Amino acid sequence: MDPLETLASIDVPPPPSPRRFDAGVRRKLHPRLLLSHLLEFAFGATVWALFHMATAAGAALRYTLTGRWPSPPSTADSPEKQP
Repeated sequence: MDPLETLASIDVPPPPSPRRFDAGVRRKLHPRLLLSHLLEFAFGATVWALFHMATAAGAALRYTLTGRWPSPPSTADSPEKQP
């Protein structure tokens, strides 16, 4: 039997009322969005911030021990500085 003929004979229920649809979205989608945002913050932004804080703390520790601040990356190759 042709799948399209099978689909043509199936009754499709009417769409839900707007209030019921909104309630379903709030119940199903919103917690998933909240969870995804929390996971992204926990494993993305927090790790990035801790990495940069550790870099700064390491530079401060190096300055404390050696008396010299780490030099910035070389800008000799940047096109803005060349004549």
